[in-house]
Amino acid sequence: MPLLKVRDAGPAEGLEPLPATTVRRDWSTAKARLRAHGALALTSHGRVEAVLLDPAAYAALVARAEAADRALLDGLSRQFDARLAALGAPDAAQRLRAAFDREGRFEPGPTAGSRF
Repeated sequence: MPLLKVRDAGPAEGLEPLPATTVRRDWSTAKARLRAHGALALTSHGRVEAVLLDPAAYAALVARAEAADRALLDGLSRQFDARLAALGAPDAAQRLRAAFDREGRFEPGPTAGSRF
């Protein structure tokens, strides 16, 4: 069977299509195709309605999402630690007092662009 060529496939494009009626009527065929492909796009009237994953593909997907979450949180932690470390600098108190003394005045003043 050719790769998915249905309307509105979106992210399921490239997955092997499987009509939902096949799942309802012949689960053993659906399972065999899932084992062969790892993931299937369940279709109804030419539209992808769901994606069916085998356990290994699902576990890999979850692992990638968790790794991406960890990487994002690690990056945010590094940024926070760098900003926190700036408070320990010898001149931190002096810079903080200077910022409060400016009372919202900054040199040079803010610019809004050439049209304003």
